[in-house]
Amino acid sequence: MRPLKIPAACLAALSLGAVAAPAAAQDVGQLNGLNTTLQLNELRAQQQLLQQQQVAQHNELMALEARLRTDQHVARIQQERQPVRLPALPYPAPAAALGSLDTSKLPQIPDAALAASNRRVQEISKNRN
Repeated sequence: MRPLKIPAACLAALSLGAVAAPAAAQDVGQLNGLNTTLQLNELRAQQQLLQQQQVAQHNELMALEARLRTDQHVARIQQERQPVRLPALPYPAPAAALGSLDTSKLPQIPDAALAASNRRVQEISKNRN
Protein backbone atom coordinates (compact mmCIF):
# COMPACT_ATOMS: atom_id res chain seq x y z
CA MET A 1 0.00 0.00 0.00
CA ARG A 2 1.08 3.37 -0.84
CA PRO A 3 1.09 6.19 1.59
CA LEU A 4 -1.57 8.77 0.99
CA LYS A 5 -0.38 12.03 -0.24
CA ILE A 6 -2.53 14.87 1.03
CA PRO A 7 -2.01 18.08 -0.78
CA ALA A 8 -0.95 21.05 1.31
CA ALA A 9 -4.07 23.01 0.37
CA CYS A 10 -6.28 20.33 1.90
CA LEU A 11 -4.22 20.31 5.05
CA ALA A 12 -4.54 24.04 5.31
CA ALA A 13 -8.30 23.84 4.80
CA LEU A 14 -8.66 21.13 7.45
CA SER A 15 -6.61 23.05 9.96
CA LEU A 16 -8.58 26.21 9.32
CA GLY A 17 -11.83 24.26 9.68
CA ALA A 18 -10.69 22.84 13.00
CA VAL A 19 -9.81 26.29 14.23
CA ALA A 20 -12.97 27.88 12.83
CA ALA A 21 -15.38 25.35 14.39
CA PRO A 22 -15.17 26.80 17.92
CA ALA A 23 -15.38 30.31 16.51
CA ALA A 24 -18.51 29.36 14.56
CA ALA A 25 -20.06 27.87 17.68
CA GLN A 26 -19.19 31.07 19.50
CA ASP A 27 -20.87 33.11 16.76
CA VAL A 28 -24.06 30.99 17.05
CA GLY A 29 -24.12 31.60 20.81
CA GLN A 30 -23.69 35.31 20.26
CA LEU A 31 -26.45 35.27 17.66
CA ASN A 32 -28.78 33.51 20.09
CA GLY A 33 -27.98 36.10 22.74
CA LEU A 34 -28.50 38.87 20.21
CA ASN A 35 -31.86 37.38 19.19
CA THR A 36 -32.93 37.20 22.83
CA THR A 37 -31.90 40.82 23.37
CA LEU A 38 -33.76 41.89 20.25
CA GLN A 39 -36.86 40.01 21.36
CA LEU A 40 -36.70 41.62 24.81
CA ASN A 41 -36.29 45.06 23.27
CA GLU A 42 -39.24 44.40 20.97
CA LEU A 43 -41.41 43.29 23.91
CA ARG A 44 -40.42 46.40 25.88
CA ALA A 45 -41.30 48.60 22.91
CA GLN A 46 -44.68 46.87 22.58
CA GLN A 47 -45.37 47.33 26.30
CA GLN A 48 -44.42 50.98 26.11
CA LEU A 49 -46.68 51.46 23.08
CA LEU A 50 -49.58 49.76 24.88
CA GLN A 51 -49.02 51.91 27.96
CA GLN A 52 -49.03 55.07 25.83
CA GLN A 53 -52.24 53.94 24.13
CA GLN A 54 -53.79 53.25 27.53
CA VAL A 55 -52.85 56.73 28.78
CA ALA A 56 -54.24 58.32 25.62
CA GLN A 57 -57.49 56.37 25.97
CA HIS A 58 -57.77 57.35 29.65
CA ASN A 59 -57.21 61.00 28.76
CA GLU A 60 -59.87 60.81 26.06
CA LEU A 61 -62.35 59.26 28.50
CA MET A 62 -61.66 61.99 31.06
CA ALA A 63 -62.20 64.67 28.41
CA LEU A 64 -65.49 63.08 27.33
CA GLU A 65 -66.65 62.85 30.93
CA ALA A 66 -65.79 66.52 31.53
CA ARG A 67 -67.65 67.48 28.35
CA LEU A 68 -70.69 65.48 29.48
CA ARG A 69 -70.72 67.19 32.90
CA THR A 70 -70.40 70.58 31.22
CA ASP A 71 -73.29 69.83 28.87
CA GLN A 72 -75.44 68.68 31.80
CA HIS A 73 -74.70 71.87 33.74
CA VAL A 74 -75.44 74.05 30.71
CA ALA A 75 -78.75 72.23 30.17
CA ARG A 76 -79.67 72.70 33.85
CA ILE A 77 -78.86 76.42 33.72
CA GLN A 78 -80.91 76.85 30.53
CA GLN A 79 -83.81 75.06 32.16
CA GLU A 80 -83.59 77.32 35.20
CA ARG A 81 -83.75 80.39 32.93
CA GLN A 82 -87.13 79.32 31.55
CA PRO A 83 -90.05 81.19 33.14
CA VAL A 84 -92.01 79.20 35.65
CA ARG A 85 -95.58 78.45 34.64
CA LEU A 86 -97.97 78.58 37.52
CA PRO A 87 -100.99 76.32 37.36
CA ALA A 88 -104.35 77.93 36.67
CA LEU A 89 -106.36 78.40 39.85
CA PRO A 90 -109.56 76.36 39.99
CA TYR A 91 -111.27 79.12 41.98
CA PRO A 92 -111.63 82.86 41.41
CA ALA A 93 -108.83 85.21 42.31
CA PRO A 94 -108.99 86.51 45.91
CA ALA A 95 -109.15 90.19 44.87
CA ALA A 96 -112.46 89.64 43.04
CA ALA A 97 -113.97 87.75 45.99
CA LEU A 98 -113.13 90.45 48.57
CA GLY A 99 -115.07 93.15 46.75
CA SER A 100 -118.36 91.27 47.13
CA LEU A 101 -118.02 90.20 50.79
CA ASP A 102 -121.11 90.94 52.90
CA THR A 103 -119.97 91.54 56.49
CA SER A 104 -123.52 91.59 57.87
CA LYS A 105 -123.62 87.79 57.55
CA LEU A 106 -120.47 87.30 59.67
CA PRO A 107 -120.91 86.49 63.37
CA GLN A 108 -120.50 89.46 65.68
CA ILE A 109 -119.07 89.48 69.20
CA PRO A 110 -120.02 92.46 71.40
CA ASP A 111 -117.15 94.62 72.62
CA ALA A 112 -118.07 94.03 76.29
CA ALA A 113 -117.79 90.26 75.83
CA LEU A 114 -114.37 90.65 74.16
CA ALA A 115 -113.17 92.92 76.98
CA ALA A 116 -114.35 90.46 79.64
CA SER A 117 -112.61 87.57 77.86
CA ASN A 118 -109.42 89.58 77.60
CA ARG A 119 -109.59 90.43 81.34
CA ARG A 120 -109.97 86.75 82.31
CA VAL A 121 -106.98 85.77 80.10
CA GLN A 122 -104.85 88.50 81.70
CA GLU A 123 -105.79 87.34 85.24
CA ILE A 124 -104.95 83.73 84.45
CA SER A 125 -101.61 84.68 82.95
CA LYS A 126 -100.70 86.73 86.06
CA ASN A 127 -101.48 83.76 88.34
CA ARG A 128 -99.17 81.49 86.39
CA ASN A 129 -96.12 83.71 86.85
